[in-house]
Amino acid sequence: MSAGTDLPDRIWRRVITGLPLLTACWHAGAQPAGAYCPAVFEAPPAPVVATDLEPDTTHISAGYIDFVEDGVSRLQGNVALSRPGWQAQADEVFYDTPNERAELRGAVRLWRPDVFMRGANADIDFGKDTSRIEDAVYYLPEYQGRGTAARLFTTHGSETIAEHVDYTTCAPKGAPAGLEGEFWRLSASSMRIDHTTERASGRNVTLRIKGMPVFYSPWLTFPLNRKRKSGLLAPSVGMSGHGGMEGRVPYYWNIAPNMDATITARALADSGVMGMFEYRYLFSGGSGTLNLDYLPDDANFAGRDRSMISLTHTQRILERGSLSMVYNRVSDPEYLEDFGAQIRTYSASYLPRSAVFNYQGDNWQLAARALGYQVTNRNVKPASRPYKNLPRVWFSYHPWTGNKRLNFRLTSELTHFSRAKSAAIDADVTGLRADLYPFVSYPVRNQAGFLIPKVGLRHTHYRLSRRGPFMQTPSRTLPIASLDGGLFLERSVRLRDQDYLQTLEPRLFYLYVPDTDQSDLPMFDSAVLNLDYNALFRENRFSGGDRVGDANQLTWALGSRLSTRADGKQIARLQLAQTLFLKDRNVIRHSLTADGTILAYGEPDRSLLSPLVAELEARLNHDWTVTGELQWDPDDGATHKLALKAQYNPAGARVVNFAYRVRRAPDTRLRQLPTDIEQWDVSFSWPVNDRLNAVGRWNYALAEQRSLDLFAGLEYAGCCFALKAVGRRYLATLNGDFDTGFFLQFELKGLGGLGASTADFLYQTISGYRPWPDGGLEL
Repeated sequence: MSAGTDLPDRIWRRVITGLPLLTACWHAGAQPAGAYCPAVFEAPPAPVVATDLEPDTTHISAGYIDFVEDGVSRLQGNVALSRPGWQAQADEVFYDTPNERAELRGAVRLWRPDVFMRGANADIDFGKDTSRIEDAVYYLPEYQGRGTAARLFTTHGSETIAEHVDYTTCAPKGAPAGLEGEFWRLSASSMRIDHTTERASGRNVTLRIKGMPVFYSPWLTFPLNRKRKSGLLAPSVGMSGHGGMEGRVPYYWNIAPNMDATITARALADSGVMGMFEYRYLFSGGSGTLNLDYLPDDANFAGRDRSMISLTHTQRILERGSLSMVYNRVSDPEYLEDFGAQIRTYSASYLPRSAVFNYQGDNWQLAARALGYQVTNRNVKPASRPYKNLPRVWFSYHPWTGNKRLNFRLTSELTHFSRAKSAAIDADVTGLRADLYPFVSYPVRNQAGFLIPKVGLRHTHYRLSRRGPFMQTPSRTLPIASLDGGLFLERSVRLRDQDYLQTLEPRLFYLYVPDTDQSDLPMFDSAVLNLDYNALFRENRFSGGDRVGDANQLTWALGSRLSTRADGKQIARLQLAQTLFLKDRNVIRHSLTADGTILAYGEPDRSLLSPLVAELEARLNHDWTVTGELQWDPDDGATHKLALKAQYNPAGARVVNFAYRVRRAPDTRLRQLPTDIEQWDVSFSWPVNDRLNAVGRWNYALAEQRSLDLFAGLEYAGCCFALKAVGRRYLATLNGDFDTGFFLQFELKGLGGLGASTADFLYQTISGYRPWPDGGLEL
């Protein structure tokens, strides 16, 4: 028997909306289960309604209906109620018309698009706008989540209160899920949900893994949606060879929509308890981060207090300007080695402190920087420490630009170099340096090639406050002339039944700078630039403004590219370049000793030819990519640099990298390398099956016969939990000390994550790594 009636929509709305909002609170970071995951629970099919339902209309069917107009109506025998958006079933329903109450008894079932629920019985009071459901079992198809609640109450449509509630995304006991069967479950003695503020709080919250309690909180609050909410975050644990075991308990403070803070208590087994504070803010045109760490009475550091402060800020100024600031300070040089990032090695000799201002005009640019630092390596001698720039100002002006016309540009720099006086330095040098470089060029460019003649005059002037062995106002003026030209030739080729376009790109670059003795100029910031393909076309082989290299040289280059004609995708690229020196290069660097003696750093270069530089990049097929760089010196017939890399990436997350690196330099080179390098490197990320992925890397130094970085790990992406575990032994300090560590990241699907993130570390160390399982598996 069936009937249609206009029962108030609020009767069933309160019953159905309570539990989905309760369970939604656990999904702040939830992700749908993978395609390979079976459903943890199959909801029974909802009753079939033969007619289309109008809004606010309830369709009722039952085996027996005893209707009492002013009393309690009784519906029995597979009672089914349907309204747009939900459906319900029960063995028996009593509706008290005078008191506006309804009772559902026996095998109560409720369906909505996002949730299925069943329970022993349900009571609804339409007058007080409250409802209660007993012994509820619920299922969320979108997240494969399920759980139970002893009782669910809704009050005035604004609150839902649950008693003895639990939740999991794991398969139930007895299901063919192996390790994941009932792996984890979250439970609470009570839960209160405020639908107006969309926030919830729970009491006596316990997380169990395989039935064993691993986390407890007497009180926990969280948002019902993805909005930020103040409260305790999940704790994490870690271990390293240096610091031993440690644990972290963070508290998140949602100060305002544009700022927040995280306050963390970090317990270190060997050192004590550290307080950590991170503050983030975002204002109109600006943003920044402040980090503060403080460890009182470090038991592993003679009872001394240790601390760290780090501040970064960026700000837009007007429409074309920007300001960025960085400040770093640690209490002692060993701080970063002891308490730096757990996974990524941080070992630096200097911590920067800087403020940089930039402004872009229509045909000019202005930049200013103040730069300081903190020395964090005790082995750096005072005479070798870098100078502070207080300040450095750049200005560039280019009123005439364009193709096939005269171009003019002026670049300039004004810098004050300072350094604190030290008893270890008898004669130090500080002062002001001004550098001006106006030049003109006449570029001619078209599709077939280019030709760019250029001539300029570079003037550098010093005013020294502490002059050491130098004059107080030394200066240098040098003309610079260059001619750069190249051609773009192309032809069609057919390989393996496919059409390609091959280019041939010859290039010549002539540079002239006269030889001028510059040993009477101080050395504030100049260094020899690393040699590579682009370095052969630079006007100066030195960085900074203290040295301008003499040159009378001609550089030749030949490049070729192969690309598909259909879509222009590059398949291979080869570039060769070498410089012919028409004159010896006599300008070198000089160093100032602590007693004021000027020493030559290196020797003049008498070579006729520079090393031959070659760069190669080729995609052999869909799976293999090869890159390489070679620097071969014809003077001694030796390879000074060789870098070869092959990557095998057949599909998805599968990737294996092979690399071999050699770096050597003869004693007569201008830049003397501190050490020669010969290393090989193997890294990989390889799925074992549809849930397990293996990762690893081995970086080995052949000359020293030791491993520099060695780690291996597994990533497990299950249906109800995910796990990333990495064990590592690596070179941790500049003094050659090694450290070992084990790092763990644990995620409960539908609940969130615990532990340190390993994704950034794997990105940095495994070329081509893709997050598992999001990287995809193609079988």
